[in-house]
Amino acid sequence: RIPEFISRLPERPVVCAFTATATFGVRDDIIRCLGLKNPVCMTTGFDRPNLYFEVRHPQDKFEALNTLLKKYRGECGIIYCLTRRSVETLTRRLIRQGLAAAPYHAGLPKEERERNQASWLADETPVIVATNAFGMGIDKPDVRFVIHYNMPGDMEAYYQEAGRAGRDGLPSDCILLFHYRDIVINEFFLKQSEKDIEKRQADSGENLPARRKERERMKEDFLSLRREKLREMMRYAGAK
Repeated sequence: RIPEFISRLPERPVVCAFTATATFGVRDDIIRCLGLKNPVCMTTGFDRPNLYFEVRHPQDKFEALNTLLKKYRGECGIIYCLTRRSVETLTRRLIRQGLAAAPYHAGLPKEERERNQASWLADETPVIVATNAFGMGIDKPDVRFVIHYNMPGDMEAYYQEAGRAGRDGLPSDCILLFHYRDIVINEFFLKQSEKDIEKRQADSGENLPARRKERERMKEDFLSLRREKLREMMRYAGAK
């Protein structure tokens, strides 16, 4: 409704739009949705040398996760899972192992989500296990690690979530634990999105086939590991 509001003003003001990371497609959507006229587009660099990126292929993810958490003992971190069920199951297993962890996903009552988030921000609970519902607006500087327990849905989401580590400039780790089962889960979500693809395209103009192609390419990249992932993410987002 922003373009509608602007059109009602006696004189059109200068309109600016800012975002942290956005692909070319997202930038085009912003320009179109806000009705920007011949905008000057500027992209600053977002290569963060303090972040260490790694993709691992463990046979036993939970064992690999435990090994990592021993390394990060006492440090603040985020573990991202693809589904709510995975969040609940993994949190329970970590608590049974004696780790102070809390879950966060959209299916939890609002009060519980707020309580868990506040506990994490106050360093009372060092580890939060979450879906992608967690993190928007969070700017905790001392997150020492972000672990993806599952392959994320697309490259943009991965870089945004991993980028919540090390905002104080200190060395921090971004680790993805990959397993072939992740492909099955992601393909399920892709098929779900395809069911309403035509309606969403008609309503929003979103280029969903292109997004599906990007997700498929991302899957192939994680399988092959032939490219350096940070550089690939930066090219995907349009950075030099």
